[in-house]
Amino acid sequence: MRTKLKLVNGEEAAIRAVQAFREEGHSLDEIYVLAHDGDTVSELSRLTDANTIGVMEEGMATAFANLFRSRGDQLRAKMESLGISALDAERYEEELDKGRIMVLVWYDEDAGTLDRADEAARRRVRPEEVILPPIGGAVTSERR
Repeated sequence: MRTKLKLVNGEEAAIRAVQAFREEGHSLDEIYVLAHDGDTVSELSRLTDANTIGVMEEGMATAFANLFRSRGDQLRAKMESLGISALDAERYEEELDKGRIMVLVWYDEDAGTLDRADEAARRRVRPEEVILPPIGGAVTSERR
């Protein structure tokens, strides 16, 4: 499994990071959001359909241990469960302390590199697909 991540400032930048990973061909199942503020994580997950790191990713023992850890310790354990080294997790957690948001992708690099490229190409809007509404007309979401 591989991990790619972006540290961003603010929810709008986090949403753009999720969209950028989607345009690269990553599925929502592979995209996670992480921040010190649990409400921010919940809201971003709701808005973008990205994942939060839970029992399935951490494992039962880590999830149980997190019940007794500080928020910083929890975040580092969550990062480590997705392939980030302990040293890097500590450094990234310091950035989260400053209010930054982490958007990361955890994926199997052997599973469908070509599939990812095909999916990314399908997601891109082609100029001939853009439909402009008539002046003063209503905007519709129909595509040809």
